[in-house]
Amino acid sequence: MSSEDGCCRVSVIKAILYAYQFVFLLTGIGIIGVGIWKYMETHHYFSVADLNMYSAVLYLFIITGFLVICAFIFGFCAIPKNRTKLIFVFILVLVLVFLLESLVAILAYVYQHSVIEDVNSRLNSSFLENYHQNDKTSSIDFIQENLRCCGAQTYSDWKYSKWLTTDTREVNKVPDSCCKTPSFQCGRRDHPSNIYYDGCEEKINQPLKFNLLLICAVSMGVSVLQVIGVVCSIKLFLKLEAEDRNYNPQLNGNESLIPP
Repeated sequence: MSSEDGCCRVSVIKAILYAYQFVFLLTGIGIIGVGIWKYMETHHYFSVADLNMYSAVLYLFIITGFLVICAFIFGFCAIPKNRTKLIFVFILVLVLVFLLESLVAILAYVYQHSVIEDVNSRLNSSFLENYHQNDKTSSIDFIQENLRCCGAQTYSDWKYSKWLTTDTREVNKVPDSCCKTPSFQCGRRDHPSNIYYDGCEEKINQPLKFNLLLICAVSMGVSVLQVIGVVCSIKLFLKLEAEDRNYNPQLNGNESLIPP
């Protein structure tokens, strides 16, 4: 009765872990998908604002997604074999992913309070000093066209730019990317009706802060899921250890990870 009951317990734990593995795989794919989506949405901001911490959090978030998939593959191989050493390594992998997810959640939560300051401290000077000076021009144009904004704080920022004082087209008051309907030299007037008046700072800050909160929430949720996986894996590990001792008393702890 005890042996049969023990087998049922192991089979139940393994069934839970199989279900957990399926959900775990979906979360890994989801993390990678969300991470790449948010990268594609905001990577143009990296070159014009001080977003080193934001990009680091985003890259770590994507890396955890790949680690989740690696953990799934290892667990898929380890769980059916009933090998305590493999299960033990699987537990360590889950703990590693849990720690990394927790770190990402903490960094995202803490940094979302200062990302606005980082953007505001760099964006205006980056716009005014780098437009038509280097490869940041395409990023600035992309930001203004897609966020429907002009300048860092307001469209009038452009009158202080190096671009306006050095460009031979002196009639241009704002870049063409500021126009609601962009066309060649559409920004040549001071107050054209088709120019966006709002600055880009706030429109950049909003998605960045939202993305950090999203990363924090997802990472915390996956961390909770990790705890479930670790607990179930430890239960399976201990059960298999006990069965090894019951059915193989001659091992005397030589093959067991836990001394008798």
